[in-house]
Amino acid sequence: MFPADVIVGGVKDGQTYFKDYHTTAHAPPTVDQSQDWFLIAGKETASGTILTFVRKLNTCDTADDIVITADTTRVIFSYHPDDVTSGIPYHGATRRGAKSVMLLSSSLTADDVQLPSDIVTFDFLADNYHVPSDTTTYACKTFQLPALGSKHHMIKYEPIITPGNELNVHHMVIFRCPKHVLNHYEFRCDNYTNTPKEVADCMIMSFIAWAVGGKTFYYPPDVGFSLGTDADPDFFIMETHYDNPLARSDIVDSSGIRITMTPTLRTHDAGLFLFGMSVSSMHVIPPMETDFLSKVICSSKLLEKAIPAEGIKAFAILQHSHLLGKEMATRLYRNGSELKPLAVDKHYDFNYQDMRYLSEERTIYPTDTLELNCVYDSSHKRNITLGGLSTHDEMCEAFILYYPRMPIDYCSSFPLYNTITNDVAHIYSQVKSWDWADPAVRAKFRSAVENSLYYQHTFGDTYAFMANTTSKDNSAAHPYIEPPDTQCQHISGSTQDRK
Repeated sequence: MFPADVIVGGVKDGQTYFKDYHTTAHAPPTVDQSQDWFLIAGKETASGTILTFVRKLNTCDTADDIVITADTTRVIFSYHPDDVTSGIPYHGATRRGAKSVMLLSSSLTADDVQLPSDIVTFDFLADNYHVPSDTTTYACKTFQLPALGSKHHMIKYEPIITPGNELNVHHMVIFRCPKHVLNHYEFRCDNYTNTPKEVADCMIMSFIAWAVGGKTFYYPPDVGFSLGTDADPDFFIMETHYDNPLARSDIVDSSGIRITMTPTLRTHDAGLFLFGMSVSSMHVIPPMETDFLSKVICSSKLLEKAIPAEGIKAFAILQHSHLLGKEMATRLYRNGSELKPLAVDKHYDFNYQDMRYLSEERTIYPTDTLELNCVYDSSHKRNITLGGLSTHDEMCEAFILYYPRMPIDYCSSFPLYNTITNDVAHIYSQVKSWDWADPAVRAKFRSAVENSLYYQHTFGDTYAFMANTTSKDNSAAHPYIEPPDTQCQHISGSTQDRK
């Protein structure tokens, strides 16, 4: 359990014991000099021991405590059958566990939302799909929304996962089609060349994005996604990514997503904006790197073509990468300076991805620039990793929920590696044979990415809105600096004062 902020506690003979520890190595924890966790209650029942305790988010005890942030937090736990009042014996190989959580999640729950009485639901579900024994499968299925008769707002969506398949259904994206489609299809969509031509235009306009670990999502009380009008989609494709690392051939799945709609309209029509690296061999991650940074840029030259002068309001975000993903951040620039990022996750977990509310709505103006940072740990790899659909390929994407809806659905970019080659389409063939074990080679590639021009491309409904530009990354000029925690500036060194 290293590095970790640790609590050891229990109940013995009706008396609660409780103490604040920390770890300094892969060894038994050490008692904190400053006891900053405080016990509220403890009891022992027939089913186990229950402890309730509290701590400041930032105790200012930087030597021993970890600051609690809005990042993904890895909670680890262990327990022992005997009371531990002196010394800490090993808990055993089976009495332990770990879970990623959002300790500061601001997501709405059923207790926060009063749904209207006139709701209707529709299910996008697989139908006893026999998952291939391939380690990665993308399966697509089309759906026709029943006639609603009038404008409705989608105000909620929730995953429905076939019991036993929780770890195999990795993510689902529902795309909306810009036109009515006559036929229905089920097809493998690992390779976009397999997509029927009639629905090819559908695979760029996202409607719902869900990933493993995600829960039910409720739209804010004044926002909904418009359905039911002549201008709204009624034909959809659900893309399901199955992760099958054991290459099983016995997985049968009927998972999907249920949407909840209402004719009781809300004030604003929502949109979903997909912002990411081109999913292709132009996304290159070198091996043997602990913190390799890939950037995605969507500049004001593109945003100004679609965002209204008063801006759009972003209220939630889902950041997505694959197995090498370590950190992610969606950054915002205005007038040459970086503002507070929309979202930062320094502890990205491939198996815990959720649409997360922003702590406050953020306005994005047409003169702003968006940047997505994906940090990868490829230290265990010996060959380069490319962008792609497989779990073992990589992605760098952010799905941003916002209002009011604008005509841009997607903005992608990729580095042109212009200091390496003029033939960017064949960048992989240029670098695949490099001696990546040589630190100088890896430094050369990092420099090429850092100094690269970026090609950027946006599009919207039926490709009616398309634009592209090429620009250089200027984000380092005036980076955002997190303000210091003022409560820690006046803390003296004494234990009592720190409390």
